[in-house]
Amino acid sequence: MNISKVLFAICLSFMFFGYGQNKLTGKVVDFNNKPVAKAKIYFDSIYSKVQTNKNGEFEVLVPAKASTINVYSHDYGLLSSKYNNETKMSFVFLEADQSKKIKQGTDVSIAYSKSEDKYVAKSQSKSTQSDKSNYNTIYDMIRGRVAGVTVSRDHKITIQGVSSINYASEPLFVVDGMIVSNIDYLIPNNVKSIRVLKGAEASYYGSQGSSGVIVITTIK
Repeated sequence: MNISKVLFAICLSFMFFGYGQNKLTGKVVDFNNKPVAKAKIYFDSIYSKVQTNKNGEFEVLVPAKASTINVYSHDYGLLSSKYNNETKMSFVFLEADQSKKIKQGTDVSIAYSKSEDKYVAKSQSKSTQSDKSNYNTIYDMIRGRVAGVTVSRDHKITIQGVSSINYASEPLFVVDGMIVSNIDYLIPNNVKSIRVLKGAEASYYGSQGSSGVIVITTIK
């Protein structure tokens, strides 16, 4: 086989399968150098679906657009570190911040706080079953529970305060980590949480998130 063709095929494979993501391995420990298990790894404010193992270790593919790696533990709080294409990173919790500790089992979201100039962890209130029964559709639920979002009668959703070149476009919908074309099929009783991303948080999704992003997590 022609060597040039082989090299070309290798280059194509790299472009399609390796471009835009970097493999990152790391370890999370506490102030006694003991491993921290079940710490969640975030790309900026987006949960990577990866947690540390019992040895405090993790391995994850980092998107090209990620600028900060955040590590959250229910026991110790949040650690943030700028990401500059490293292949290995270590995180050490110096102490547990009891004042900002979020109750175990509570939904947590990571967001950038302009006033504090850093990422912070916030608790997300869970909808009770009786709350959800008040809504016939997912659009009714968004209209009634999500601040800063407008839902028209024909179910067109607009996130307030978002400027986009395509001003008429709807936000991007992400359900359980997957981008979907619509959310008509969702049943309010099966929804665990709804988050709205815009600005820097939505930039993780590139041009697709230019009109904002609505992230929905369902009950597994």
